Amino acid sequence: MSARAYYPLFADLRDRRCLIVGGGAVAQRKVTTLLRYGARITVVSPILTRRLAAYAGRGVIRHQARPFSPGDLRGVWLVYAATDDQRVNESVYRTATRRRIFTNVVDQPSLCSFIAPAIFRRGLLTIAVSTGGASPSLAKQMRRDLARMVGAEYASMGRLLLSLREAAKRRLPTFAGRKRYFAQLLRGRVFQLVRAGRTQEARRVAKRLLARHAVNGLSQ
Repeated sequence: MSARAYYPLFADLRDRRCLIVGGGAVAQRKVTTLLRYGARITVVSPILTRRLAAYAGRGVIRHQARPFSPGDLRGVWLVYAATDDQRVNESVYRTATRRRIFTNVVDQPSLCSFIAPAIFRRGLLTIAVSTGGASPSLAKQMRRDLARMVGAEYASMGRLLLSLREAAKRRLPTFAGRKRYFAQLLRGRVFQLVRAGRTQEARRVAKRLLARHAVNGLSQ
């Protein structure tokens, strides 16, 4: 049995309707993760964990206290099936697949049109690790290893680069010019200063480099 080849994709879930079928501990983990990304979540399950019930009570999620029905998928963009009833899980998968909805039956890669990677975040930086469904445990171990390797300086550098994007677009009109500029920031003194915690000095150096790149670009 070989793992599938999955295309890595970062999705914008803000205000998108997502459905969770199931109300146990696994469903709770999926809900908690999706909430961090701004999804509008409906949980369909006769019972809920205490935390999910609290979410529903505060209006953070919508709860339908009954078994799954195909009509629950109307207008849904993404669905997780996390029940202990295989017939329900397969029904969710078949119905959602016909409607071209991203579908994940937890821990059953053959019933998934997408799989959830192990996620690690440092500020604006997100690293997603997947083994194609072969071993979630290995993906989680790789995430822990990466967390030890990728320090807080990457979050600081990400914020600095984001703050410079609009100015770079104005002053460096070509993609090639911007690519050269940002590559120099990452490979040179600016990132060294950020690593040393000298972010204000790094910003000043980055701005001077931008002015120099703009002049050189106009003279070419």
